[in-house]
Amino acid sequence: MTAASEVLTSATRITAATSLLDSGPSGAAHPRAAVFLLRRALEAGLDSYIYAHRPALARCRTETKVVWLAHHLDARLAGRLAAVWRNLSGACHYHQSALPPTVSELLGWRDEVAFVLRGLRT
Repeated sequence: MTAASEVLTSATRITAATSLLDSGPSGAAHPRAAVFLLRRALEAGLDSYIYAHRPALARCRTETKVVWLAHHLDARLAGRLAAVWRNLSGACHYHQSALPPTVSELLGWRDEVAFVLRGLRT
């Protein structure tokens, strides 16, 4: 898969996550599914960037890629990527004593994912 098609896939995932957060006429949002879509969109964009700039890391875990980015990308963008990825990863796991993320939080994370993906493309 090329980087261009992966970016389109990431954009499609962000759009799908947004539609899952819209309660619509049923009154039911699907935040958990949206979290997974947003995290996958972010990871797909990260994978495309890594493949283009450091193919040897393509098979590494996402944590490794995030650490590598901190040393080879604008520090502010790398920090934003790390923070939103950490938040989404935490929200992907059920925690008995923690509340799930709110729709407002998820919309903020969606905007952050979109910002980071634009930064990775430039």
